[in-house]
Amino acid sequence: MMMELLAQVTTPAATNDAAMIWGFVLLGAAIVLLFIELFVPSGGIIALCSGVAVIGSLVAFFTHSTTTGFVAMLLYIVIGPVALWFGFKWFEASPMGRRLILGAEDDLPGRTPEEAYAASSAAQHERAHRLDQYIGSRGVTEGDLRPVGMVRIDGERHEALAENGMIDANIEVEVVDVYDNQLKVRPTT
Repeated sequence: MMMELLAQVTTPAATNDAAMIWGFVLLGAAIVLLFIELFVPSGGIIALCSGVAVIGSLVAFFTHSTTTGFVAMLLYIVIGPVALWFGFKWFEASPMGRRLILGAEDDLPGRTPEEAYAASSAAQHERAHRLDQYIGSRGVTEGDLRPVGMVRIDGERHEALAENGMIDANIEVEVVDVYDNQLKVRPTT
C-alpha cells in the first residue's frame, strides 16, 4: 500500500517537466511579442499579450515548483528593467532610432545632436528672414484659411495664418507679419 501511494506522488513529475517547458515557451513568446510590438502599430495590444505571456510563464514556473516560480519572478524583476534599459540604449544608437528621435534633419552621418539642432535653428532663422520680405505684399488665398491655409504671392505658394477668424478662398490678402515661420495675413479692404 505504501508503495502505491509513493508511486502516485511521483507520477506528476512528468506534468511538472511539461510546466517547466511551458514556462520557457511562454517567456520566449513574450520576448518575441515585445520585439514585434516595436514594429507593428497595434496600440499596445501586442504588448498586452506579451505581458499575459510573462504572467503565464510565471504560473507555469510556479506549477513546476514554488522555488522555480520565485527564482523566475526574481529574475524577471531584476533582469527585465536592465534588459529594457540596454534595449533603449541600443535602439537610440541604431539608424532607425536616430531617425525617430532626431527627426529627418539628421541625414548626414557623424552629426552630433548639437550640430543637428544648430543646423535646424539656422534653417529656421533663414526661412524667417526670407519671409520678412513679404510683409506688406498682397496675394490671394488658394483655399479657406481656418485660420491656417495657403496663399499665393508673386506666383509662389506659402503657408499663411489669418490675423482674425477665417478668410474664404480667392480673397485678396495683405501680409502684416511673420509669425512662427508663417505669413500672418488680413483681407484687404
